[in-house]
Amino acid sequence: MQHFSAVVRRVGAWVLGLLCCFAPLSQASTTVFTTDFESGIPSQISAPASQLFGVRGWAGLGPTGRQFGGSFLRHTAIAIPPTTLTLRNLPPHESIDVDFLLALIDSWDGTELFQVSVDGVLLFSHWFQLATGDGSSYVAPPGGLLSSGGELGFSAGPYYSRDRAYDMGVEPLFHAIPHTADSVVITWRLGAISGAAANEWQGGNDESWAIDGITVRVNEASLAVGDTPHSGLMLAAFPDPSREGLSSLRFSLATSAPARLEMLDISGRAILARDVTSFGPGSHTLSLADGRRLAPGVYLVSVTQGGARKLARVVILGD
Repeated sequence: MQHFSAVVRRVGAWVLGLLCCFAPLSQASTTVFTTDFESGIPSQISAPASQLFGVRGWAGLGPTGRQFGGSFLRHTAIAIPPTTLTLRNLPPHESIDVDFLLALIDSWDGTELFQVSVDGVLLFSHWFQLATGDGSSYVAPPGGLLSSGGELGFSAGPYYSRDRAYDMGVEPLFHAIPHTADSVVITWRLGAISGAAANEWQGGNDESWAIDGITVRVNEASLAVGDTPHSGLMLAAFPDPSREGLSSLRFSLATSAPARLEMLDISGRAILARDVTSFGPGSHTLSLADGRRLAPGVYLVSVTQGGARKLARVVILGD
């Protein structure tokens, strides 16, 4: 028994040491798109339900060098077509980052969802109750919530005093998104039903939203301790950290060769081991632990294929 405990301690120390020095050894990022809408709506953006407006009370909110200012792209229509950004001829990369500023305007009722997708994969979907309350299903990381509970413009009256501003550039969901294709489509949209009822999307000066300060970067291959250089594999957890005890993986396989995913806790205990050969080459998404709630802590995940390995860290926070 003592021998077994010593082995567990040694394995735990190995995992902990691996995680503590998990910072990338090298990574090159290239900005492939940026706009603050001061020169109009770029041709890469399709926004049939949006127009440019002055930012009013949002002016100056945001981090230095990337603040609301001048004009932003505001969705005012009752119709709810998506706003899309399409980028082509991207340089070789293994992940992308998407930064943007978000304004939520007027009397959102808690029934509308604000959603963001990358190449059809839904990354962000949260409700906001700003009409008769001041809440949301979204808990922003530090520095993410720039303003709440106040009137920032475009309306007047008892239900219009709780506008919000967010810096989504600090949201981990939008960083290191696994991606290798030479084009990408980023979509901002509403999950709602348009109409005149209180729990529907009314648009106009009743409910609207806007984005500003968009920047997209592609990241070349980075190496972490234990990674195999130029493996063609990619692996990332989202959300990370997870605030709800659940997390998923995005991973890419280089070939159709046998491949395996594994997840260990800090003691070295196997939480998940799964053969993923059948997924085949390309990008994939997989729920960790079969949807079971994971205990708070730090976990290590690896994908292995053909002698190459890619590692990722998963952090689960307590409720």
